[in-house]
Amino acid sequence: MPNEYSVQFHDFITAKIDKAGQRLAAAEHTGNEPMQSYWQGQLEELAWLRTYLKAHVDLQNFVYYQ
Repeated sequence: MPNEYSVQFHDFITAKIDKAGQRLAAAEHTGNEPMQSYWQGQLEELAWLRTYLKAHVDLQNFVYYQ
């Protein structure tokens, strides 16, 4: 059985990734170069966090996100 806290944390990360992706797309649409870099960095940090959790915290036989 998965850890409920880990499930909620991955749901939180997924929501943040979705929001950052939307804001990155908006920044690309308007041509705002500094904000594009900012949101791309946010996506990279969230990806790193998810990778860390998968390696060090999550159960090895359970997928917490899709």
